[in-house]
Amino acid sequence: MKFLFEGFTEQHYVLLFKYILVFLIVVGSLILRSLEYKKLVFLRNDRNLLIIFCVFIIIFSGTRGYRIGTDTYNYYMFYYIKGLGITNIFTFLSYFKSDFLFEVLAYITFQFKNYTVFLMAVSIIINGCLYMFVRKFTDFGNAGSSLLFFLTIASSFSFLSIEINIIRNGLSIGFVLLGLYYLDKKFFKKCIIFFIIGYLFHRTAVIPIFIAFSAYFGWKVQLKYYLALYLLFIGLSFVGFGFDKISILSSISGEDFKRLAFQGETTYRIGFRYDFVLYNSFFLFLFIKFSDLKNRTDLFFIRFYILASIVFFMNFNIPFSDRIGLYSWIIIPILLFNTIKNSFPKKQLYYSSLAALFYCILNHFILFS
Repeated sequence: MKFLFEGFTEQHYVLLFKYILVFLIVVGSLILRSLEYKKLVFLRNDRNLLIIFCVFIIIFSGTRGYRIGTDTYNYYMFYYIKGLGITNIFTFLSYFKSDFLFEVLAYITFQFKNYTVFLMAVSIIINGCLYMFVRKFTDFGNAGSSLLFFLTIASSFSFLSIEINIIRNGLSIGFVLLGLYYLDKKFFKKCIIFFIIGYLFHRTAVIPIFIAFSAYFGWKVQLKYYLALYLLFIGLSFVGFGFDKISILSSISGEDFKRLAFQGETTYRIGFRYDFVLYNSFFLFLFIKFSDLKNRTDLFFIRFYILASIVFFMNFNIPFSDRIGLYSWIIIPILLFNTIKNSFPKKQLYYSSLAALFYCILNHFILFS
């Protein structure tokens, strides 16, 4: 079948994903809790259930119709239709002048003359990287359920967007997360390799990469000063100051930087966003309240989250600032996982299940339904 979900409208497609996600969180939690005290059986089933979910999301995302997701259609019209007639890779690269590894991936998959092959390849890379990150971060299930951690990531309201809409961000973010993992573990060579790959898939990855090194090497700065900066930049954003007022930034290569010079009309809501500030601040409060602030990993990701939120707030005056917000939102499941692991070690699985379900319902059925 060419497009497994071709008959779906985008509304029905998104709704189906939400219901399947809730079902998997509930059923997966029940299965894992029944095996909680059987260590080896738990680890094996946790891994197998995660693999089943990853295979599902790869097929679900990779076989969608080309009209599901705004950028899916835009890429079809701009890259696929135009790229089919270009047989030489150097001509292909010089014609589109986009992100290098994205163009290489597009060129290779377009040779099959089937857009589904491209979408499937994208989905395999995105979810394959997320699978690797989740397994490593959870110590292959020994530090907590890999399945519930991945499902918490999938419960983010931006998750489906990176699967079907902001495709290059999605290709990049998995490698950035792996880079963050290795940076926290002080494996600098691997960290740099994954950061470079993420950058080559989407140049805007320079934002989380810069934030990562700032958070890592800013470990001597007390957390209270990060919080003071957080409040200061909320105030600056509120009065209308943002990165769009710094003209030199719009000259940097990358579409998201070019938007800083945007002066036209748009249907996207621009200006100070109370909703996003409250959303990010709510989770920051939870992390400050319940995280182990003596834990090096927690502090690193909290610093990253604060700096990423600041960058997000300073982009409220440009269209599609939520694409920048992605770099703060992707940290929320990480900090939720670590906070529960460190604060409730004896009931970690129970609270991880509740957190995944709460996060899913909050994002998909209450705030961003």
